[in-house]
Amino acid sequence: MSRIVVTLGPATQDPAILEQVVKAGADSFRFPASKASVASLAELAAGVSSVAAGLGRTPDLLLDLPGAKTRFTNDDQFSLKGVSRVLVHFAPVPSDVHRDVPVLGLTGADISGRVDAGDILLVGDGEDALRVERVEPDHCVTIPLTTGFLGKRRGVALPGGSVPASGLTDRDRAALETVPGSVFGAVIISFVESADAVREARAVMAAAADGHAVPPVIAKVETRAGVAAVREIAACADAVLLGRGDLLLDSGPLEFFDLCEAVRTGTAEVGCPLVVGTQLLTSLSDGWLPHRSELAYVSELLRSGTSGLMLADETAAGTAPVRTVELLRDLRERYRGTGEVPPLFPARPAAAPAGGE
Repeated sequence: MSRIVVTLGPATQDPAILEQVVKAGADSFRFPASKASVASLAELAAGVSSVAAGLGRTPDLLLDLPGAKTRFTNDDQFSLKGVSRVLVHFAPVPSDVHRDVPVLGLTGADISGRVDAGDILLVGDGEDALRVERVEPDHCVTIPLTTGFLGKRRGVALPGGSVPASGLTDRDRAALETVPGSVFGAVIISFVESADAVREARAVMAAAADGHAVPPVIAKVETRAGVAAVREIAACADAVLLGRGDLLLDSGPLEFFDLCEAVRTGTAEVGCPLVVGTQLLTSLSDGWLPHRSELAYVSELLRSGTSGLMLADETAAGTAPVRTVELLRDLRERYRGTGEVPPLFPARPAAAPAGGE
């Protein structure tokens, strides 16, 4: 029986909508720390816990740490429609999206020295793209190839292996120190390429636990290197999250399916719970029925017994978060039946005490 993991965002923060989402079948809530402070997310998580408790529910509250992914610095979204050029600084300078030529800074992994004229910068999960027209020492000038809305602090990648290196950042470590004893019941770490990152995350939390339990660690596998080490990672982590968005950016479209299948089979062989995200039912934000490809893929994941399915933009920013969760719940009942949904971490029903594995 798959758990339904909902990413909280502007579309689901209203208490009335949040209550409907919980009633619709949300089992877990994900709180991404890529665009918000951990303290503010903890406040949101406490609100979710309160609403759920009023309905007799105790969902998982999952803090998702961003890792070293390169991101734009803009806090205002803007449309690429009608924009002929975008200037991208390689440093974390403030963005100004209101100029005739919008200016964007970059945080995270440094891509300077790896950008040449003609390269394509992929934005988000590849929804938008910018072609590099020319490169200067501290910036590049790009031409938009798409006309979508460039949202707040979207991720940036060069296609084919230019995602950030694995390992925890200083920001990740600072966040991990606050997790034991907090409202969050588990933590997700990004761009995991070996079991060492999982062990380090546990060690950081154990050192700061002060008698509190060390929460479970979910390892996000989203690079080719991570897939190659998935059995080692799955044997150490409490669960694995297949991050399909960044995996596609790293792999390209031809290798993508085989890599996803490698994660599914690798985690199954080790007996590690697997959560699959993202873009599972995004078409419901634009239409009444889901795309056939989405419906078929989600149904197969449910039928195969995948431990969790994670909704992202569908519930964080989509126009139909409640209906999306309801459909996922109904599909789960169709293919897995009704009954109590098992915990996400069956191997560790209670978190290990501080200092232990």
